[in-house]
Amino acid sequence: MSSEFVVGLDMGTTKVAVLIGEFTPAGETRIIGAGTAPAEGIKKGVVVNMDQAAECVRSAVVQAERMAGVEIRGVCAGVSGPHMRSFNSRGVIAIPTSRHEVAAKDVEKVTEAARSITLPFEQEIVHALPQDFVVDNQGGIHDPIGMSAMRLEADVHIVTALGMPLENIVKVCKKVGLEIVDMVFEPFAAARAVLTKDEMNIGCLLVDVGGGITNYALYYGGSVRASGVVAAGGANVTNDLAVGLRTPASVAEGLKVAHGVALTTLAADEESIVVPGIGDRGGRHVRTQILAAIIEPRSEEIFTMVKKAVSAEPFFRLIGAGIVLTGGGSRLKGMDGLAEEVFDLPVRIGRAQGLMGLSELVESAEWTTSIGLILCGRDRIAERGFGGPADRVKWVIHRLRRIAGLF
Repeated sequence: MSSEFVVGLDMGTTKVAVLIGEFTPAGETRIIGAGTAPAEGIKKGVVVNMDQAAECVRSAVVQAERMAGVEIRGVCAGVSGPHMRSFNSRGVIAIPTSRHEVAAKDVEKVTEAARSITLPFEQEIVHALPQDFVVDNQGGIHDPIGMSAMRLEADVHIVTALGMPLENIVKVCKKVGLEIVDMVFEPFAAARAVLTKDEMNIGCLLVDVGGGITNYALYYGGSVRASGVVAAGGANVTNDLAVGLRTPASVAEGLKVAHGVALTTLAADEESIVVPGIGDRGGRHVRTQILAAIIEPRSEEIFTMVKKAVSAEPFFRLIGAGIVLTGGGSRLKGMDGLAEEVFDLPVRIGRAQGLMGLSELVESAEWTTSIGLILCGRDRIAERGFGGPADRVKWVIHRLRRIAGLF
């Protein structure tokens, strides 16, 4: 990864996506290369076959490189899966009496104190994200640097993952000749691409409906307050259609995209389609209302699972901006209306804005995470000065010691 180009790698259940972004001196984001490949060897965000996964990544990388005319060496990779866990932690430190003023190193120290917790076996910290600070019992402070204080506390959102699935992603990339410069929890990347500052401040729940899993992140007061993964996504809807219509999964996916709706009220009364049979069995006519009757319960279940996961969070009752849907699963007609019924909140479909170059090619919701990854990569460059070989070596050494990061 250089100071001019950032590469995002999204290894999903249904597809692998690689996006190359160029950042102009004027601060513009230009998409210059994109590549995809059907995902094989990857299930619910976890590598299950190294060789198959590597071949998929290689195919997507080659496409993106040819389109951009550059060679990819380092990537910002998205990570997710049912093995991810998140929770909030608090750190407390005393400010040295010699200065009684909060410095940047104190913020780092108190964040590290919040990270100093006992984790379950094989769990590693992926992110430690400061939420709010408390200075001498005065809470609600976002930036304590420069304030006079004797005691500093920090509420921090911690995201952890099993170490082996993360290392397997690293190994897959090494097989293709890629170095992972950074790892980002996928709902944070999606949020970076589609949420506005106002939405993050007044409260918003991002729901990223993927192929095998659905990620979510709850924001309030400009910070992430809760996040997680539910083990269901668009592929579950496809499987239900395949079983219910007695047709191959590939055919069911095509029918879902072309004729499916997430609300039965949106299906035409008399409209019918031809559903091919399996093997030498002939096709038959099926009303589109039947498709909707199969799609709606599973889609509703996905949103209900997310709501159950976040409803206990105190900030969920405070969100004023409602729900933002993204991911390939959100493209299904009526998904926003169904989400409104489940959450009883306003819903919009999230789209990345302000992109240049090949933006029309990647404007659909299924590219949201990839776009967010290159934006996160750009943020890292600005914050840490990544780009040179020495910086990359330092980051690799740091990551081998402990996978960690601030977003």
